[in-house]
Amino acid sequence: ELATFAKWQFWAAGYDKGSTVSRIDNLKQIAKSLGKNPKELDDAPKLRSELSYLWAIFVSLKNASSKCITYSDIHAYMQIYGDLSVFEVDVVCHLDTLHSREQ
Repeated sequence: ELATFAKWQFWAAGYDKGSTVSRIDNLKQIAKSLGKNPKELDDAPKLRSELSYLWAIFVSLKNASSKCITYSDIHAYMQIYGDLSVFEVDVVCHLDTLHSREQ
């Protein structure tokens, strides 16, 4: 579920060839013009609330890193925000791999 959500987010943040507007911004403009959401927005995967903290950790780390998230980045994050479990670190690394594939 988190991977599906992440892939959609990565796709939506991307740009179609020759466009200077992200897909998500384009979809929001279409929704504003039509007065209703286009199918792509209505069908966007939802993230269960109990998983949202994992997405927030990933986004925080990704925003602080210019390239792939490293274990050093994660270690620095933990020095500020507290320890992450092995599972949480693995999830962040998996999301970063998915992000790299989408780029």
